[in-house]
Amino acid sequence: MLLAKLLEIVAAHVELLDEAARRGVDWGDTLSLYAVLHALQVHAQAVIDYLLRTCSLLGASVETPLACVQALQQRGLLEGGEAEMLRRLIRFRNIVVHQYGSIDVERVKRVLEGRGYRDAALVVRRIHERLREKGVEDP
Repeated sequence: MLLAKLLEIVAAHVELLDEAARRGVDWGDTLSLYAVLHALQVHAQAVIDYLLRTCSLLGASVETPLACVQALQQRGLLEGGEAEMLRRLIRFRNIVVHQYGSIDVERVKRVLEGRGYRDAALVVRRIHERLREKGVEDP
């Protein structure tokens, strides 16, 4: 149940971020920047929570989201490129949450314009399908 809810949150934030990209963002406006940052943060956190829940369901004892990515890769649920993209997402989220005073606006702009957040959504959907194929249930 939790995994399905997290997928919904990821999908909703992909839509929000796509809308922001379509409308265009006034990067000089702090409120607009914060709106994009918040949407990216919630999206990334939902992806991270999805990964951590998956590790838990698989019995992988991990202490960090980065260790979870490694565990999922070792179990064949992630390919190399997917794992690296998720590591970047985790690092980006950590910067947004913990180093908010030193946000690189150009980096945020590249994330939004490159629409990498869509890639993360696709990866968690693929993991979801792989879990289903393996018969892993989320009670």
